[in-house]
Amino acid sequence: MTTRIGAVSYLNARPLVFGLEQGLDTARFELSHDVPSVLASRMAAGELDVALLPAIELARIPGLAIFPGLAIGSMGACRSVLLVSPLPLDEIRSIALDPESRTSNALVQVLCREAWGISPRFEAGPRDLDLALREHDAAVRIGDKALFDELPAGMRAYDLGEAWTALTRLPFVFAVWATRLEAMDREVYQLLHDSKRAADLVLDVIADDYTYGGRQYPEVARSYLREAIRYRFGGPELAGLRRFLDAAARLELIEPGFDLRIAFSAEARCGV
Repeated sequence: MTTRIGAVSYLNARPLVFGLEQGLDTARFELSHDVPSVLASRMAAGELDVALLPAIELARIPGLAIFPGLAIGSMGACRSVLLVSPLPLDEIRSIALDPESRTSNALVQVLCREAWGISPRFEAGPRDLDLALREHDAAVRIGDKALFDELPAGMRAYDLGEAWTALTRLPFVFAVWATRLEAMDREVYQLLHDSKRAADLVLDVIADDYTYGGRQYPEVARSYLREAIRYRFGGPELAGLRRFLDAAARLELIEPGFDLRIAFSAEARCGV
């Protein structure tokens, strides 16, 4: 039986999937890449067995468990999840949400309420920043376009990871390796950890080789992977995830009263 694995198509996922791509047993595993919102839709539709899933989708898609130990997160500034605007925060009245995002779109709503004390209007926006800002005061930007694209003149970038940690003193978890309960497999779990260990040995090479928009940005990519993004999922990350999901439930972005399940550890099930 083939295990269908979905991975994020951004630089921040490269250290998690690098090893998977090296000699992957294609008779046993099928690996595909997409943006977070599409991976979430595919997981919900039953098209994937394992996915690097937007964290908020753990509360929206039933029957999932988190593979422990690995995630995409930050403790402070993350550099690739931004709110872009020409205005100070207290003057923002409307925000365009990023069509590629699920978790970051929810995070900005939590921060507006709990950190910044503002109540803007939130609407689905286009991927193009100029188009988004023609009709909105601010726009959420995630992934490679947030990290590598230069901001237009006069724009400010508010780092959502930095704002979260300033508010909570906790790390933020953007994505986790999630599996369907019926597809939970220790071989896959080991494969994912082996993949990350393989990447750790060549992290600078991964950064130097990465291409966005036909160009390479080795200095930016190295600094980002080594200093901004965290790949662990342990106790502090679980606490941060629970804190975020609880805040999202208060805003009615998700339903309350679901279980977070950690694969292979029934004792670690915890209600949020």
